[in-house]
Amino acid sequence: MSTLYSPPANAFYAPTLLPAIEELQARGVDLALIEAVFRRSLFELRTPFLRVPLVLSRRFWTLALAETCDPLIGLAAGRRFVSTATNGLTYLFDVAASLESACAFFVEYFPFFNGHFRARIERTERQVILRLEDCGSLKATAPITDYMLTSISSLLHRKLLASGLDQDPIVAIELAHPAPADTTAHPQAWRAAVSWGHAEHSILLDPQVFSQPLTPGNQALEQMLVALLQQTQSNSQPTLLELASDHLALHLADNQRWPLFCNCQHLLERTAARRLKALGWSFSELLDEYRRYRAEDLLHGSALELVQIADQLGYSDVQSFHRASLRWFDCAPGAYRAR
Repeated sequence: MSTLYSPPANAFYAPTLLPAIEELQARGVDLALIEAVFRRSLFELRTPFLRVPLVLSRRFWTLALAETCDPLIGLAAGRRFVSTATNGLTYLFDVAASLESACAFFVEYFPFFNGHFRARIERTERQVILRLEDCGSLKATAPITDYMLTSISSLLHRKLLASGLDQDPIVAIELAHPAPADTTAHPQAWRAAVSWGHAEHSILLDPQVFSQPLTPGNQALEQMLVALLQQTQSNSQPTLLELASDHLALHLADNQRWPLFCNCQHLLERTAARRLKALGWSFSELLDEYRRYRAEDLLHGSALELVQIADQLGYSDVQSFHRASLRWFDCAPGAYRAR
């Protein structure tokens, strides 16, 4: 198994969110609000090769929380994933002869579908651990993590159910996020013991079930599905919007970020601006969105002084950061951190 290229950790496969969009629509959220998040129609979001920046993932889940007022919206949306998300990875996971081979495919191809995470398998004498490293330029919030882990646990349970075994492959699940107010919902949703406050998100698997043959091997079908996945990857070339987002991730504090980006893309500034606008965005709008969610990450997850955060966001002084925080969060950055 070898991918054609390694996608940047700053974008995700847009159709991955279709089950979550269906959940919001079922709860009465106006489709126009959802489309406004992406500045694309639902028809475009169904495009088989569409990848979009992680900043749009954060925008989507911010909307989901605001419109539903449900901190567990990720769990509810994730229950729809296996039944409605039909992509090459879910098919390949089902076809693999064992959890071991299924997870090997998962580790290789999952980053294409969700740029927030990279996956790896760790094995000891007593257990097998599927770890998810949150390595995106913008971090995965609790609803994003809930959504993905619900979908992964559903895939694991479905595979065992299809094999006729009544054993549960999941021993426990560990989350890096702090414990929520309600600690009963996650164990019920994932049918496993759950604990919070760990270094990484992890799924602990039964080592005997992990290596046990579950379905007859079908190498020809596996190869066909791998070829389809690789075709999807090769046809999902980054747009100027993705490239601009990648550039911001690396050069957020550089006040020459826009001229530098245009120079890197060998484009005149007016040409680059026109092409970005055709994708629904201006560079300044994308910069503001990226700064907002990066500020959230730094205020939540770091002990940096406000002046240091302002510097990392590319502001010339703390006052500019203060004004932006009032616009984003309706409060000063210090108050947002305390809250």
